[in-house]
Amino acid sequence: MTAFRIAGFSGLVPRLAKQLLAPNQAQVATNCNLTSGDLRPRSGPLLVFAPVINGDIKSMFRMEKDGNEKWLAWNRDVDVARSPIAGNTSRRFYYTGDGEPRASEYDLATAGIGPYPAGCYVLGVTPPITKPTVTPTGGASATTVSRSYVYTFVTPWGEESAPSPASDVTTNKVDATWGLSGMDAAPPNSGTISNALKDTPSAGYVTITLNSVFGLRAFEEITFASVSGMTDLNGTFAISSINGNNVVIILSTTQTYSSGGTWARVAPHNTSGMTKRIYRTLTSPTGTEYHYLVTISVATTTYSDTISDTVAAVNETLPSTNWLMPPANMRGIVIMANGIACGFFGNEVCFSEPFKPYAWPLAYRQTYDQDIVAIGINGTTLVGMTEGNPFTITGVDPVTMGGGMQNLGVAWPCMSKSSVASFAFGVGYAAPQGMVIVGPQVDIVTKDLFTQKEWSELNPDTFIATAADNRYYAGYSANDSSLMFVIDKSEAASFVKVNQRITEIWADPATGKLYVAVDKKIYQWEGDVGTKLSYEWRSKKFLTAPPINYGAAKIDADFSMSEAESSGSQAAYDAIIAANEALIAAGLNDGLADPSLGEYEIGGDEMQPLPPLTIDSLQFQLWANDELKFSKTVVNTKAFRLPSGFKSDNVEVVLSGNVKVTGVVLAETMDGLKQA
Repeated sequence: MTAFRIAGFSGLVPRLAKQLLAPNQAQVATNCNLTSGDLRPRSGPLLVFAPVINGDIKSMFRMEKDGNEKWLAWNRDVDVARSPIAGNTSRRFYYTGDGEPRASEYDLATAGIGPYPAGCYVLGVTPPITKPTVTPTGGASATTVSRSYVYTFVTPWGEESAPSPASDVTTNKVDATWGLSGMDAAPPNSGTISNALKDTPSAGYVTITLNSVFGLRAFEEITFASVSGMTDLNGTFAISSINGNNVVIILSTTQTYSSGGTWARVAPHNTSGMTKRIYRTLTSPTGTEYHYLVTISVATTTYSDTISDTVAAVNETLPSTNWLMPPANMRGIVIMANGIACGFFGNEVCFSEPFKPYAWPLAYRQTYDQDIVAIGINGTTLVGMTEGNPFTITGVDPVTMGGGMQNLGVAWPCMSKSSVASFAFGVGYAAPQGMVIVGPQVDIVTKDLFTQKEWSELNPDTFIATAADNRYYAGYSANDSSLMFVIDKSEAASFVKVNQRITEIWADPATGKLYVAVDKKIYQWEGDVGTKLSYEWRSKKFLTAPPINYGAAKIDADFSMSEAESSGSQAAYDAIIAANEALIAAGLNDGLADPSLGEYEIGGDEMQPLPPLTIDSLQFQLWANDELKFSKTVVNTKAFRLPSGFKSDNVEVVLSGNVKVTGVVLAETMDGLKQA
């Protein structure tokens, strides 16, 4: 007596023919949750925020302070890293991809009604550019000393710049008054325009003369306004290059500059409350060092030094000699476990001073022989994904990072920066050959699921992905639509699809929760336990010889609802009733009354349909010889008969619905069900 049982439900294995699948593997697995071995529906997404944004959400980040939660959202690829500084009560963070590298914190980023981030500063501190002039006067001592001075800028956040150029070495009496003058004030964040000259229109460049370019760099964003004549210039542009007091931007225009105009940085320097620290040389048996003297207001450009060498000797030495701002075109910021911030541009990797994400010494940069697409972190190892071979850099100190660079020697290029996800066991990304994991071992972990052809049909160059619960969640584009899939590396052949169009997916490292962006709104993935997505699961093709007629079937399923599901379903039901009642009270229930409300079917309106209060849908289908032979709505776990009148040497089972299924049994007779 022939019978078979399906249990321990698993996902898709696209590389296998449907008759070669294991009994628990699927030809179709959509909206299924298979992590427990049961066939379960996924909970619906829960709306958590609707940001103010132009265009689709491409990046997002959750902020929380004192129990208040707000979301940042961008319509471009942005990387965000929380500050590694101890006691980060202001919730400071750093981000790249939205112009030059930037820094912000909760109150600054979430001011007003949006869009968020509402405010930011450029990441890093621009150094002074003018050396101080030193003029000693007075003094009665017969002892003379030679001195040189430098000064730095310090933000209200305690971030210190590299020093100014050193003053000329000056020799005078040790007890003289050493007058310093000509020191820079803070770099300006705005100013005026005096001229704008266009290149030939085909070249598409405009050169703008500013009152000052102090603190500006190529690749930083600047906004021009109130320009007469060349009104095409009024807007925000990235600086292409700087020449003297001129900045060059890319702009094709036939207009001619007339007069006026202002400029302003998009990411200003953090100058409100900025101070200036002054250092001078002191010679000791170990050499000549700059020692701290005094802190003065950044606006003060002169100082009279009467501090003795004895006092200066106990002060700290200049710490920021090599502290530069990060490159203005740096992307991909991440923080390693040892507090080192990392980023990249072109074929270079940049490292910051540990726990100082504003200080990026030039000596800490590492160069690779291929352009970098993305970077990821696994503990104290940086993984670089490139247009060719991936590489790793391991170390606990940025000074010695260069000795830890290793070319992994496999031609597995990264097809999408957004495909990168960090797991507990390594960094994953999409290559043409499949999904690569770089960890203690380097492997294509999808090789048992996909051939390269089948993998390419997912369009891995379109992946937007993240890791949650050590599973790889990814959205992808196919046939002008967008879907999702989930790969579980820890479970053999666990690959399922999800009918959900998303523009971004992000796992919050602070909570482990997964979020998706849909239609300019942010949802917690599977956050609505009262709503279940309808799944479809199609079995392998079961073969028999000779052909037989399966006459009976039984499905082990759970048609009850948990307390959380019941309360969630009731809450969703009540919320929609309240929203609909509000529409009725406002007189907005007639879709034809005001055409500005949107498009509706004839006689339709803006009211939402009520969700079901119960979850009890399960459909069973039996297919033979690629034809549907039987379909039944299942409402309990009792065995039921299948139609006679045909025999087949192959059958397939399709289950669809939203209840938990633990097993399916088919047999030739009702008694035969007991034998499976």
